[in-house]
Amino acid sequence: MNEAQRIHLLRLLIGIALLLLWQYGSYLPVVGKFPLFDSFVVSKPTAIAESLWLLFMHQGFGIHVGLTLGATAAALIAGILGGMLLAFISYNFSTLRRVLAPFVQFFNTLPRIVIAPYLLIALGTGVMPRVLMAASFIFFLVYFNVLFGLTRISQTQLRHVQMLGGNRFHEFLTLQLPIGFAWTIRSFPHAVAYGFVGTVFQEFVGGDSGVGSVMIYGLNELNAATVMATVVTLSALGWALFEIGSWVGRVFTPWRKELGA
Repeated sequence: MNEAQRIHLLRLLIGIALLLLWQYGSYLPVVGKFPLFDSFVVSKPTAIAESLWLLFMHQGFGIHVGLTLGATAAALIAGILGGMLLAFISYNFSTLRRVLAPFVQFFNTLPRIVIAPYLLIALGTGVMPRVLMAASFIFFLVYFNVLFGLTRISQTQLRHVQMLGGNRFHEFLTLQLPIGFAWTIRSFPHAVAYGFVGTVFQEFVGGDSGVGSVMIYGLNELNAATVMATVVTLSALGWALFEIGSWVGRVFTPWRKELGA
């Protein structure tokens, strides 16, 4: 057994031990009559598995998952395109970048929890508020990453383009666009994860569908199994999306692996 197999085995054993402790922790008193895990609060793995089965098989939970992922995908497209566009404009028009800098910083530091109620009031409980909330996370992440990458373009690289008879358009095609794309891909895994968080957050605040709304339903019913089932689903989806984003980064920027980046 090599080291990688041992690591996977240890992870599996730790996971099984935690599940057993969670399952039977309600029978282990810690302080007086209070158990290690209160099943009324955190439920049990078997109850959560049963709840997941019921949600997917009989209550259309798959549709809610699809709506959450669809809103995240739409926000990803909007946030990436918007962030890249503003980064290219800011790089090529330095005066405009200095003018917009305080406004960009203001909106970037604005807590999203403040925006969520206004999106709910203005746009209702449909898909659009979730897309805008998630896109607000992605937009600034991509914008700052791409702008940072563009500002790393050296004067030597610019002179090379000019020596070959290139103009500003050629500079954009041969330098700015590839570098902007590379830095967008670099931020892609985190953009996917943040977009997913933003979507679920808006659903939690006031969505009529999606995984977050199912969690609210479970909270209102004081149904710990349903709540924890949505938590498990969100954790699994978040992990899967991050891994997909990392895979996309490895595919489109293979030189980073070669450089150890």
